[in-house]
Amino acid sequence: MKKKIKFLAFIVFAVIIWLSFSNFKKEKPKETLNLTLKGTNIITLKSDEKYKEPGFEATYGNVDLTKNVQIEGKVENKEGTYELIYKIKYGKTKAEAHRFVKVQKPKEIIYKDTYDNIDNTSRGWWSGNKKDGSRPAGGADINELKKYNAYFLGPNTKTLYLTFDEGGNETYVKEIVDVLNQNNVKATFFFCLHYMKSNEELVAKIAKDGHTIGNHTATHLNMPSLATSENFKKYLEEITLIEQEYKKITGKEMEKVYRDPRGEWSYRDLQIMKDLGYRAYFYSADYQDFKEESTKEKALAELSKRIHNGAIYLIHPKNKGNYLALDSFIKEAKKQGYTFDLVKNIK
Repeated sequence: MKKKIKFLAFIVFAVIIWLSFSNFKKEKPKETLNLTLKGTNIITLKSDEKYKEPGFEATYGNVDLTKNVQIEGKVENKEGTYELIYKIKYGKTKAEAHRFVKVQKPKEIIYKDTYDNIDNTSRGWWSGNKKDGSRPAGGADINELKKYNAYFLGPNTKTLYLTFDEGGNETYVKEIVDVLNQNNVKATFFFCLHYMKSNEELVAKIAKDGHTIGNHTATHLNMPSLATSENFKKYLEEITLIEQEYKKITGKEMEKVYRDPRGEWSYRDLQIMKDLGYRAYFYSADYQDFKEESTKEKALAELSKRIHNGAIYLIHPKNKGNYLALDSFIKEAKKQGYTFDLVKNIK
């Protein structure tokens, strides 16, 4: 009898040990408190730029604690290095992360003496407007322009580039954007300052939809006349005011895409824009759509007969005929095997 009791006791003891071991193996690992910074841990800004927090995340297992993160420190708009400390506490657990923001003085842009050696004759642009499908000559040698990061034609492929020059507040830009989006076509819009200030929501939408907004200067002046040491401050202002307004509206830096107002340009003007990081874009297909309003039929005929490989179209959105003809023109061009692209992709 005693032997049976001892045996049963041994069995019970073994079962208890086995159950304990099984529970030990099944025990879940402890959760950890994670604090992760988005973006980089070291950010460099110019003193004229506003710091924008890239963001962060805090989790404990499946629990989102991001809203509980506390940030110590601040970034000021003066030169120096600023430390931001991100802290989170959950129960007895703590986590901490650090970000450093370096604020530097903006690099001063000055007029170079070498600019005086570059031709500053103000020229008007013309495109040749060939109507037989061939690639036209332009207002300057295509290879010479490339030295200044300036273009009036894309590669010799069946690709078209639609560009629209604002031309005032009474335009069909909104309707044109709708047509482009419906046809899955991206285009480039060159805006001046007053238009951007008066149409902030539309400008933001155009950028969000993947179109390019190019710099057309603040007040549409003759830029070669400002490309001198005496007027250089005004020259820069015409460019930077557009950049600042674009960033204010979209929160992003403006793409370095430029078109001279009125088609008036000089080699010195192009060199300065190149030094500012811009690529300038003229055009190889246009008609005098700025003089009077065209009918849909006339606009469609004018756009269609100027089609050629790599064509950069200049279109004025204030002309209702252009807006009415755009859908038909895009569809017909696609039937002919053409695709559409942004001028910024021309190399």
